[in-house]
Amino acid sequence: MVRRWSMRSIASRQIKALTLIVIMLISTTVFYDSPQQLKDNDHFESSSKSTANTADVPVWRVGDKWKYAGTFDPTQLVIDSGVEANVGEINGDSITEVLSITEQNVAGTPTLVYTVRTSANFDKSGVSLDAFTGVAEIEFTQTEVLRVSDLASLRSDLDLFIEFTPSGISFLKQTVGDITISNTYTPPSENYDFPLRDGDRWATTVTSTSQWSGSSDYITPFPPPTTDTNTSTYEVTSVGVPTNDFGQSINYGGCDNSYEITNFNSDGDEAGYTWYCPEARNFAWKHTEEDVGLTIDFRLKEYIPKDSSGVNIYNDPGVREDCLMIDTENDVTALDTPIDVWVNASSATGCLGSTSGVSLELRHEATGEVQSLTTAANGSAWTTLNIGSAEDGSTTSTDWASHGLVARTTSGNLVGAKTITLDDDLVVLDLFADAERAIITRNRDGDLKQLNALSGYNVLPGDQLIVEVSIQNNGITNSIPTDLRIYPPTGNSFNLPVPSLSTYEIYKTNFTWNVPENQAIGNIPISWEADPDEINSADANPGNDFAIIELFVGRLPTPVINHVTDQTKVEVFINASSSFDEDGGDVSCIFRIPYDDGSRSWAYMKVVSLSCQTNWTWIDDGNYPIEVTVIDEERDEVEQIMYANITNRAPLLEIRSMRSEARVEHPITLYAFGNDTDSEDPFPGVVDVFWPDAQCMEGYYTKTCTTTAPTEGYHTFKAIGVDDDLAQTEASIDILFTNIVPHSTIINLYENGEIIEADEQQIWQLDEDQLVTIKGQAEDSVDDIEQLSHTWWPDNRQTDLIYFLTGRVTEFEMDWETSGLHTIRLDVTDDDGATSATNERWVNIRNVPPVVQPLDSVLPIAEGQSITITGNSTDTKSDLPTLVKCWDVDPGIDSDGLGGASDDCDIIGDIFTYAWNRSGSHTVVYHVTDDDGATTSEIVVVDVVNIPPIVRLNSVNCRAYESCILDARSTIDSLNDLDGLNYVWDTDVNFDSNGDGIKDNDADLVGARVEHIFKQEGKITIKAMVWDENPEKPGSKELVVNVGPADRTILQDTGALLAGEDANPIAQLALALIVILLLVLVGRRRSNNAKVKNWERDELDEVFDREGKLNSQARKPASPPPGFVFDQALQSPANIVSSDDISIDELLASPELPEGGLPDGWTMEQWNYYGHEWLKSQK
Repeated sequence: MVRRWSMRSIASRQIKALTLIVIMLISTTVFYDSPQQLKDNDHFESSSKSTANTADVPVWRVGDKWKYAGTFDPTQLVIDSGVEANVGEINGDSITEVLSITEQNVAGTPTLVYTVRTSANFDKSGVSLDAFTGVAEIEFTQTEVLRVSDLASLRSDLDLFIEFTPSGISFLKQTVGDITISNTYTPPSENYDFPLRDGDRWATTVTSTSQWSGSSDYITPFPPPTTDTNTSTYEVTSVGVPTNDFGQSINYGGCDNSYEITNFNSDGDEAGYTWYCPEARNFAWKHTEEDVGLTIDFRLKEYIPKDSSGVNIYNDPGVREDCLMIDTENDVTALDTPIDVWVNASSATGCLGSTSGVSLELRHEATGEVQSLTTAANGSAWTTLNIGSAEDGSTTSTDWASHGLVARTTSGNLVGAKTITLDDDLVVLDLFADAERAIITRNRDGDLKQLNALSGYNVLPGDQLIVEVSIQNNGITNSIPTDLRIYPPTGNSFNLPVPSLSTYEIYKTNFTWNVPENQAIGNIPISWEADPDEINSADANPGNDFAIIELFVGRLPTPVINHVTDQTKVEVFINASSSFDEDGGDVSCIFRIPYDDGSRSWAYMKVVSLSCQTNWTWIDDGNYPIEVTVIDEERDEVEQIMYANITNRAPLLEIRSMRSEARVEHPITLYAFGNDTDSEDPFPGVVDVFWPDAQCMEGYYTKTCTTTAPTEGYHTFKAIGVDDDLAQTEASIDILFTNIVPHSTIINLYENGEIIEADEQQIWQLDEDQLVTIKGQAEDSVDDIEQLSHTWWPDNRQTDLIYFLTGRVTEFEMDWETSGLHTIRLDVTDDDGATSATNERWVNIRNVPPVVQPLDSVLPIAEGQSITITGNSTDTKSDLPTLVKCWDVDPGIDSDGLGGASDDCDIIGDIFTYAWNRSGSHTVVYHVTDDDGATTSEIVVVDVVNIPPIVRLNSVNCRAYESCILDARSTIDSLNDLDGLNYVWDTDVNFDSNGDGIKDNDADLVGARVEHIFKQEGKITIKAMVWDENPEKPGSKELVVNVGPADRTILQDTGALLAGEDANPIAQLALALIVILLLVLVGRRRSNNAKVKNWERDELDEVFDREGKLNSQARKPASPPPGFVFDQALQSPANIVSSDDISIDELLASPELPEGGLPDGWTMEQWNYYGHEWLKSQK
């Protein structure tokens, strides 16, 4: 366990001495709701049952760490000690770490101990030391030795290294102290009495020995080695989240079931509290209020357990299994009895690799017994111990003693611990009314104070009391629910129900009583009784069921004081010895004496006097209110003011200087020597000096005045000395001042009345042609300053540019046309010809890039259409003539091979005129460059729209059945598109050859120039369709072709009617009928009995549906295939004439798929319908 660095067991004077080093550098009240007042002045308010949960001694590992937020508040100590220091709270974080687990000899017994180190660095600014204000730095290290079995402290070594640095005078850093304070404790100091449970109370008497070593200029000599014996009482007063009476808590979030352990001194007053956190295996908050006036808090911020999984250092310790776990058959046992003990080994993280055959030691250090054990295959070892009858260092009325059993591996540093409670009167059941646990919370005019058995129960008429009483089960079995009978001061007893109590469990209740205003002086009993009806017949000791305490009703002491009047530096007798106590007994006094500490505010000295008499000497006058507190034996107190009227004496004053003359505005130091015989400080006393006619560098109130004069001649300087009683003395001295040269020249630049700030290198950053005002000034004596001559060279690059101006401040306007660094120079001369040093400043002129106005957006244009765009740019006036303005037509191509691709100068000037033969989005960059190479640009995107081809056809007259030339090569388009035009022909716009329902979109022929044979004469309208890269917008033109009659004989015409492409169905039918008639006639002749045969449907019947239409028409897909699938065919030479001849069989059969499968963009439905055309186009 980590203890606070200033333990209560350290002697009071040692704490004060140590704390004075720190401060020169650098209460727990009971929280309760006021109960309601009922009749008879007493009332049962509430009851509670203490928790049966306990917290046993934790097991630490080497490497466990805790981080605490430390706060030291020496405010009261500073006030009480009279030290000339201003400190305030000192805050800092400390890290506590378990360094080792070793064995030490304690009172002749080998004992396992933890070595724990706490380290921190504190710094505090604004600290006053020896009239200097500065920063104190403290390196703090504490090494403690704690017993493994119960965390009792054996030894503590505190190392402090303290340095102080005055503000602004770092070279005066000094070491204030390098100190080591070693403390040992006999017996080991038990701040915990494990196992902890709510309501536990124990007392310790510890002898501490303290030894100082090291060096310090502020404590000389060090205190000699001291030995003090202190008795402290501890009580577990609360269980829950660590908080104080002001609602403050800790930063760590995982200590919701902590135990508040309150520490009471021998007078029964609270000396601090500690919140022990089982989850963090250490204390979560330690708060102490030392008698010397120092308040210390350490609050847990982070817990970093070694070998634990799932850790959140801010609120969750994670999971860690103890490497060695001790189990006993009972946690409570009688004296000198054997008990069975098991030690179980673990192979968890950080523990043992194998739990079988592990060599162990089991230690009962209270008796000195050590047993060697070896774990079995299941990782467990068993033995029997005689528990003995040794007492421990924590005395309690509950048990005889509590001792920690410790297990250790013989190799390594793994340990386990468990507490066994010894009871000298181990019985089945014992209900115990404990008078020592009675607590009374006294409310006296809003001031709450807790009264207990140590402080005594002393009250006054009018006090409001909350009386808390308790009973405890000291037996090993649970009690039967019963009653608690309370006998309040009024005599009206009442019963309260008490639930069943387990072993050592405590039941508490409270009631209120207001002490009557007319209550007589004397003792008043309050008693209570457990199980008044003897329901628990197994109670082994009914005699301790009854408890009684006595309240002493007294009176406040009566102060008797005498005001005094005297002079400074005279020992004054302060007397309040006539004060008395009406209820008997002696009185003592505390005098809080004010005095002037030289800071023009009073300090106070606290003087305790058993005789109520003391002496004091004031070295400064005033009417001092002495606070006299008269205290009686019941520690009731009354405060009254005694006045000491002290008169004053006047100071002496003299001014001296090392020189009698100086130059104007040059410093001369004057020294004022004052003496105040009745000052509170040593000779020459405190005399405040001010200079009404001088401007002192040290300030208005100063004994050393460094000053000067603005004009030439003799000047008289006067000083006035004032003592601490405001008495004044005047002194003067004459000094001759001579002429000086101009100095402190300043150059500033302004724009629009505002000052222009220079950069870190004191260079002004301006733009080209930026007009500014240059102002210059210099300092001189008042005689010369208005007639100073200023000579200006505003630009080192213009050597002939000079200005001569007169006055204290001169100014002119200036701008610079060229970029780069320019120098400004100024010389100032007074009317005596004295010239100042040349002041040079630098101006860096930044080039201003051209400004290009955004280009207007452009509407889309056609291919080959010319467009004109006008750019608009500007720059500073000096750069305008040299601007280079260019247009980059294609920023994707570096046409000039210089710089980037977007900075080409394809067209020079603001006007851009251009036309594109290629459709698409074209980016144009307009960029402007100045003479420094700075370029600014804007871009505009021109959308060039594709224009469909304009189809031009040559007129033609043809004859049927003869080759006819169709020519569209005169079609025009943009130059880029001409070579890639696609041509298709519909040879008859009135006939739907592809069956898509549209007559004039058939692709009967492909090519710019094609040949076609018309089979019919007459006027036939054909259509040429041409498209470029956009097949969605083709150009087209219709042409009427005059087809003349065919040049054939009659026999050729007849044959054409019966067969071939021009066959006439009527002629064919007539011929068929003639043939059938001839066959019938021949058949009848052969057989008159021949049966008439039915005609069978041939394949042509399947070609037609019921409506006489081709079935292929019904299977026609919803849309033709995309145009690009015919691109290959469209690229065929123009002189190839396509043939449309296809048989019915081919039409009805699905075309065969190409080797590569369906062409891109086709569906199977489209292939079944148009595949013939595609295959034909590939031939």
